[in-house]
Amino acid sequence: MEKVLILFGKAALNKNQPFSNKEHQLCYEYFYTLCAQSDLKMYRASYAWYDYKKNVFTYAWTYDTKKGIWKVERNVKPALIYDKTNAQTEGYYKKELIAKNYTIINNLNFTRILDDKLITSMIFDKWSKKSWIVNSHEKLVKILPKIKSQKFVIKPISESGGKNIYIVDKKHVNKIVIDREYIVQEFIDSSSGVPGIKTSFSMHDLRLVFVNETLAYSYLREPAKGSYLANLSQGGSLTIVPKEKLPASLKPILKYVNEVFETFANRVFSIDLMFDENNKPWIIELNSMPGLFYTPEEKPYIAGLYKELIKLFRKN
Repeated sequence: MEKVLILFGKAALNKNQPFSNKEHQLCYEYFYTLCAQSDLKMYRASYAWYDYKKNVFTYAWTYDTKKGIWKVERNVKPALIYDKTNAQTEGYYKKELIAKNYTIINNLNFTRILDDKLITSMIFDKWSKKSWIVNSHEKLVKILPKIKSQKFVIKPISESGGKNIYIVDKKHVNKIVIDREYIVQEFIDSSSGVPGIKTSFSMHDLRLVFVNETLAYSYLREPAKGSYLANLSQGGSLTIVPKEKLPASLKPILKYVNEVFETFANRVFSIDLMFDENNKPWIIELNSMPGLFYTPEEKPYIAGLYKELIKLFRKN
């Protein structure tokens, strides 16, 4: 069996259990079982467990699909690493050291590009709201006259999962504290729905998950009542959208995205989009590490993503 290791961020080793969240653990057990059926032995480890002198993972969790148990193995040398770490300076540095000896998917340059919301908004400026960098309240106040909408969006340059994103009315700008660099963008009113899919009076976005040029699956995300954030980690809900129902207006965006990233032969990513009141699609952000976790509603569709990942692992 070929060994593939899923790399995650800095963490101490807990030899009693691989996950703190049981639901996430069950998702990985399902994925690892599918991988085993394709002759892939899967591991899971933090870059903190890597021996940078011996170039091996001193510890790594693996799932025994026959016995249905997790166990820790020592001195693991995988054939391939699948990167699932957070966007942090230390993580980038550690991964660069590991990449000297191992092939990592995604390519680290690809990950850096997609982790930076400012850069992606500039690359895809035709379908992205203009972004301004602010690092003080004074700068925020100065750029607000350039923003047409009454509400505006403040978000970190590189975080994911809807963390530290704020939707603010201009009349409340004096309540905002800017303690680091953020990007500021015009607010998109997406309450009109997605053409041909849903008409709604709640904000929402559409997520498309790709493995190379292949669309693995897509879904509509809606925020919890009283919220603007549709991330599942923020209490949002989802509705699966069949590929054939996606609006035709997305075709030029997806074609261009894949042309831009064609240089990265192996890539796994997602695109989040919103449609404004005129049904124009806008790119909200791209993510180089779409989640492997799924809800019960997603299970019939997540297998499509898992199978595409397995194909990618086998090819490499």
